[in-house]
Amino acid sequence: MKIGMNMLLWTDTPGTEHLHLLEDIKGWGFDGVELPLDDLSEDMARLYAGELQRLGLEATGIVAMPAEKADPISSDRKLRRCAVEYMRSCIDKAHILNASVIAGPLYQGLGRFSGMGPTSMEKERCVEYLRETAPYAGEKGILLAGEAINRFETYFVNTVEQACEIIDQVDSPYVGIHVDTYHGNMEELDVCRAWRAAGDRIFHVHISENTRGIPGTGNAVFPEIFETLREIGYDRWLTIEGFGKSSRELAARLHLWRPFAERDEDIAEKGYAYIASMIGAE
Repeated sequence: MKIGMNMLLWTDTPGTEHLHLLEDIKGWGFDGVELPLDDLSEDMARLYAGELQRLGLEATGIVAMPAEKADPISSDRKLRRCAVEYMRSCIDKAHILNASVIAGPLYQGLGRFSGMGPTSMEKERCVEYLRETAPYAGEKGILLAGEAINRFETYFVNTVEQACEIIDQVDSPYVGIHVDTYHGNMEELDVCRAWRAAGDRIFHVHISENTRGIPGTGNAVFPEIFETLREIGYDRWLTIEGFGKSSRELAARLHLWRPFAERDEDIAEKGYAYIASMIGAE
């Protein structure tokens, strides 16, 4: 398994002023960096790609499309078409970065709630969109991993079981599941049992504490999850997703009103040490 660090700890729009962080991430021992693709320009992607290559770091991408711009399950056909084009654009940027996977809540545009659970029509629209998007990702050598996230952020896919239902209908070798310890801690009755049931459909893992702070200091990132991943033969990315004080916009959006680490860097540095100890990495 490889250990990655998500740039969302510092920003949701990586720019030239954040390039220096790649040196730090490499120095802390990480194998790769996860970059938010939504607002990343292709020119900036090329700049980051060069620096990642220079440092010997790999890349993954994350996407969280806003519902007002693109929504694959919307009743509005225009927003559904925008979702396909949105994902194609993100795939292009991931390809520039030589990223192996695009993860995140790919099933639905975020920020819209219907007041009820997902309908059969919405599920059909999601499957159709992923079937259309998957071949393009496959052509670029990129996997798509849809994330189950908590009920306060989406009404569509909250559990691994719900994610499996969609993925199984898509039936593509390029589309799998993204699991996250933070969301699982909220939505699953038994995280490990849910992950075992998903098995090799899991394409990406986020290691995120229940506080969004340092992995291993709360109750969401416990030793059994690493044992479970070994049991199911998972050998992909374990990426830390944490949030600190650096990005006020992200903190406000995620309702993070108090710090859970003395320094933002502790989430990365100490989080890496904890994960490495759990998987026996040097």
